[in-house]
Amino acid sequence: MDKEFEVNTVCYQGLPYSYSECAAKALFKDKNMVYKETFEDVFKDVYDGTSDIGVVPIENSTSGYINEVYDLLLTYDLYINYNYIKKVDHCLSGIKDAALDDIEEVYSHPQALMQCKEYIKKHGFKVKNEINTAVAAKKVFDMNVKNAACICSVEAADNYGLKVFESDINPRQNYTRFGAVSKNLMVNENHNRTSIVFSVPHEVGTLNNVLSMFSYYHVNLSSIYSRPDLKSPWKYLFYLDFEGNILTLEIKEILNNLKNKLPFIKILGSFQMLQ
Repeated sequence: MDKEFEVNTVCYQGLPYSYSECAAKALFKDKNMVYKETFEDVFKDVYDGTSDIGVVPIENSTSGYINEVYDLLLTYDLYINYNYIKKVDHCLSGIKDAALDDIEEVYSHPQALMQCKEYIKKHGFKVKNEINTAVAAKKVFDMNVKNAACICSVEAADNYGLKVFESDINPRQNYTRFGAVSKNLMVNENHNRTSIVFSVPHEVGTLNNVLSMFSYYHVNLSSIYSRPDLKSPWKYLFYLDFEGNILTLEIKEILNNLKNKLPFIKILGSFQMLQ
């Protein structure tokens, strides 16, 4: 475990003016920013040491966890060091010669499309998946057709030369939590959140026993989330966030107890929640 490490190069998925770039700049002001095509490219870049840290979305308040990111955390054995919560305000935009009535199909990241599903349903748009909201904005500009639009930020629409037809098309309470991942498990006295992943024996009451341990130590759970174990069909991994610092005695005792009782457990990260 490390206290702090120097960060010079930060990578993120997408293009400039994406929500990921905004989060990266908020967390690491004045650092060298590098954009990558996919989430896996970000993890590879950090794992190979080309970038010091990568910024990726972890969950959204309306559409849930980003499954691919959680899988990649285990595949590349990286750790979450920082968190940042960003308010997401999507807009519908297209080329400047088009009008809202011209739009038939909408491009965006699947999470953004899900967050705006009621708006999309209302207008009867066909949806087209893209790897990032800013990538979708550039695609619509390059296509230069009246019947195509994208869902992105107002900043991305402006930067890629598009016209905003309508703004705030997603639910009002729409936030995305971003994490900064690195090869280091960083700890600090100001950290107030810990994230772990574990599996449990196939026995009655084992998950309840794990959760009861946090109750016994009066540790508040923030979230629990299950994903299929990609290495073992029909088995599951449990992802758990809880309030507390891994430097404190009670958290150390919980983690040591779990390590002795569970077939698999990994600390995914220690961080301070920021908004």
